[in-house]
Amino acid sequence: MGTLYDMKAFYHWLERAKDRELVQRRDGLARALEHLTDPDVIGDARFLLKKIEEEMLARELRP
Repeated sequence: MGTLYDMKAFYHWLERAKDRELVQRRDGLARALEHLTDPDVIGDARFLLKKIEEEMLARELRP
């Protein structure tokens, strides 16, 4: 599809993912970053990683 559809799907997943899934995706992205070489792909991966970590932190701070 397109980038907007992909981001919509990502945010939909982010809201509904179990804590375990967030950890798995975060760890997978962190491992992938060690091997990526394309600057655009690295930027996208870092963005997704940041959003996942923000969601994990937000869940920890919720009462």
